[in-house]
Amino acid sequence: MNLDEAPFHGDPLADALAEAVHADPALRAGLSTALRDGSRTAPSPVREFVADLERVADAADPDLLRAGARATFTTPQAVHVFDVGAGALISSYRPPQTATILVGTGRLVGSAHLRLTDTARWLTAASLPGGLVRGAPGWRVTAHVRLGHALVRRAVRQAGPHTPISQFDSLRTWLDFTVVAPRSAHRLGFGVTDAEYAQFLDHWRVLGELLGVHPDLLAPAVDRPSAVALLAEVDARTGPPNEDSRTLTAAGLDALATGLADLTPVPHRVGLVAARAVARRLQGEQADALGVPPVGGWERLVPVVASVAGAYRALLRRRPAAWERMVERNVAANREFLAQSG
Repeated sequence: MNLDEAPFHGDPLADALAEAVHADPALRAGLSTALRDGSRTAPSPVREFVADLERVADAADPDLLRAGARATFTTPQAVHVFDVGAGALISSYRPPQTATILVGTGRLVGSAHLRLTDTARWLTAASLPGGLVRGAPGWRVTAHVRLGHALVRRAVRQAGPHTPISQFDSLRTWLDFTVVAPRSAHRLGFGVTDAEYAQFLDHWRVLGELLGVHPDLLAPAVDRPSAVALLAEVDARTGPPNEDSRTLTAAGLDALATGLADLTPVPHRVGLVAARAVARRLQGEQADALGVPPVGGWERLVPVVASVAGAYRALLRRRPAAWERMVERNVAANREFLAQSG
């Protein structure tokens, strides 16, 4: 499959399961059982869907899965409100077709904070060491995320030749997490080395296949330059933000401020200004099109804070034992987040 074909294709295994679940909602329980006990005795199409997830996990490098997306945990959890939230998630609202679908569901506007928390829980579970091993929590929740995309795709009735939440859209979202988020972290002073990024990208290639993205679409992204080039090619085929993009962005920034208030002593009103300032910095020339309002002098603070964070990070890297302790603390904090938010 190539980029020209991607907008016309969904996820056949997930789409078949979505049809079956729509006809018989009790199959959701069957999916959970199969994810726990294995696909062999599950009814069709649960069996085929779970067998594909098992195949991807079993084919992956065991050491890679045991390590998890290690680069994720070189950055404190609160910072991910900005690099993942104000960077990747806000970027994912740019494509107009996708934004209109998401606004139409009502799930990312009226309950934005809940939906962003759900996304954070999935990302955390899937990124933790061992999270994508067959049967692990991250592997199981990824299955439900994949089915959720198919259920939305089934529910959307849309004119035109393109498939809603298509392979192209899924690739775009994958690139938001694998290129936009790390690039945003770098701009905020929390960059990763080429080796760390390569391991992160390998982990996310497995995660992308578990989510149903065709491996042919993921194959060109083998390192940082090639992943950036693939995003540029996808960007060139993506239309400009529309009013639905701006609606999602406003709701998303408010939810990020709430999330920051949950993780830190920062009040919501201050967090909202900070989220807007960072989003304008990270989204660049797209910030106005996304409706991110200017926040005056706050925007000038972002590179100053990033410079300080980057300098401290560089010093910490010179002390390998201290660096490892920091990473392990972040892993523990993310495990605690999963336990508490569950």
